[in-house]
Amino acid sequence: MKQTRNHRAAYLLLTFLLTMLFSVSANAVDYTFSGTEAPDYYGSTAYEDVYGSRYNYGGVNIVDYRIPALEYGRSSTTQTGWMEKIILPGVQQSAAGVVGTGYGVADTTTILPLPAVTPTTASVNRIAFTALTSDFKLSNGAIGRISIPAIGVRNYNLWEGETSSSMNKGLGHFTNTSVYDGNVCVCGHNRGSVYAIGAIKDLKLGDTITYTTTAGTRTYAVTTVAKIANDDWSYLGVTSDNRITLITCVAGDTSQRWVVQAVMK
Repeated sequence: MKQTRNHRAAYLLLTFLLTMLFSVSANAVDYTFSGTEAPDYYGSTAYEDVYGSRYNYGGVNIVDYRIPALEYGRSSTTQTGWMEKIILPGVQQSAAGVVGTGYGVADTTTILPLPAVTPTTASVNRIAFTALTSDFKLSNGAIGRISIPAIGVRNYNLWEGETSSSMNKGLGHFTNTSVYDGNVCVCGHNRGSVYAIGAIKDLKLGDTITYTTTAGTRTYAVTTVAKIANDDWSYLGVTSDNRITLITCVAGDTSQRWVVQAVMK
C-alpha cells in the first residue's frame, strides 16, 4: 500500500515536471523570431534625426530657414520695398485722410506699381547703405535735419515716410532708402506749407546742402537740377557714393517733378 502511494506521488511529480517543461518550450517558441526585422511603419520625427543636429532651444535652427521663396511680383505679409520689386506702400498712395496734397500723392487711394530702379554704374562695384534704426534717430524722433542756405531752408527735420503727414512737419524720407551712407532720398511740398521746398528748382550747380544726423554732419554740392516725368524713379536708386536726392512737385503740372541731387564734398 505504501509502495503504491510512493508510485502515485512519483507519477504526479513526473507529470508536473513534464507539464512545466512543455509550457516553457511553448512560450519559448511563441516569442522566438528569426530573420530580418521589418522597418518601422513611421519614420523618426526627432529633430536630431530629421535635421542631423541637436535642437537649439531659444536660438536659430536649420528648419527656421526653410521658408518658401516669395514669388516675383507677389507681396508678403511684411513690408518689403521697391528693391524686392513689389508695390511700395506710401510712395504713390494718399496719406491717411489726405488726398492730393503733396509729392507722390495720387488723386485716389489706389497704389500704383513702382517701376524697378536701375542702380548707377558706380553702384555695381560697391553699394553704400545705412538702414534706419531707432537708435539712429534724433531725440525728437526725426531722422536728421537738412539745411539749404541758397534758398533759405534751415534745419528742416527729416521724418520717416514719403507722406503728407511727414511733409507737413518738415521733409519726408523715402522708406527703404538709406539714411546716411549712399543715396539719401527726400521729398517735400512744393508750396502751401511752412516747410515747402519748391525753390530747389532755382539751385545752381555747386550750391551746398547740409545734412545733420546722430552719425555726423555731411555737406553736399549740387550736381543735378532737372525736371523729370512723374513716373521716373531712377534717381532713387542705390549708389556707391554719398549723395542726397530731393524731389518735389512742379507747380500746376502733375505730370512732372523737380529733382535735385547733390554729392558729398
